Amino acid sequence: MKKLLITLGVLFLILGPRGVGYGDPLEELLEEFEKQCEATKPPTPYSSVNSDYKLRQAALGTFYTTKALGLLYRQNQELLAKYEEMLKKYDQMIEQNREIIRILSTIAKKSWRQKDEAAEETEAWFQR
Repeated sequence: MKKLLITLGVLFLILGPRGVGYGDPLEELLEEFEKQCEATKPPTPYSSVNSDYKLRQAALGTFYTTKALGLLYRQNQELLAKYEEMLKKYDQMIEQNREIIRILSTIAKKSWRQKDEAAEETEAWFQR
């Protein structure tokens, strides 16, 4: 039974329309699956015609699961690329902040030196 389901799923993937779900949002993909899954059901629950609809539904489930995983994988790759770009910008900001701190430290040291020199001159003047 499992072998048959896997075989049907693989056949649907190979023979089915390629690229239909690529680029579709996941919600649209799920709606499309629900429509096709409902279309495989027989008109009445007591019908002996199309009694293998559950196998078709399982194969559809496999097919759409694969499409959804492909879509999620691509979205994840795009998200990772954006995170990498953001990390590079944060690294750039960190380097800029370090440079700002270095410049401000230099300015502060010069300011302290000037204040120290002014204080020494004032003390020297009072000591005369």
